[in-house]
Amino acid sequence: MQQLNGNELIRLCKSKDRVAQKALYDRYSPMAYGVCLRYVSNQFDANDCLQKSFLKIYSHLNQVKSEESLPGWIKTLTIRTCLDHIRSTSKLKFDPIENQKDIAESGADDYELNNSQVGYKDLLKLVDLLPKGYRTVFNLAIFDEMSHEEIAIECDISVGTSRSQLHKARKHLQSLITIHYGKLPI
Repeated sequence: MQQLNGNELIRLCKSKDRVAQKALYDRYSPMAYGVCLRYVSNQFDANDCLQKSFLKIYSHLNQVKSEESLPGWIKTLTIRTCLDHIRSTSKLKFDPIENQKDIAESGADDYELNNSQVGYKDLLKLVDLLPKGYRTVFNLAIFDEMSHEEIAIECDISVGTSRSQLHKARKHLQSLITIHYGKLPI
């Protein structure tokens, strides 16, 4: 099939054209698979989430308003599919909030990595080592740029728990970076 523009591809997929569905999968599955790998810790589960995501994508394409919104819509649907998978396979555990004032004053949300010392792929490997609750909130906040309010809704937790989990994830990640790469960049 020749390279179709997004709107034509969406139209053909809505009419259940198998060739168009394959083209849509070929175009967007690498991005969606990357999302899956960030949320689940093994390739088998990531492939399962990817397949479930595309089944949902094909059956809900009528929700897509335009070609421009398609990549973001696919990403959101894939994230939600991964969260459903996590919830269905094990309880998503969140550590209790210790001291909300300390978290707010710590400035942990302002911490940024120096890209010259820790590469993106290396960072993803370290994020994968985080406990499931930390990793989930970290992914939603940092990579998927969700607010704590959005995370609270997606994960059925309080905004304070989202903030706490992100703070703890960053602290844990700082420790992992120190262990694997030496002193943290400042």
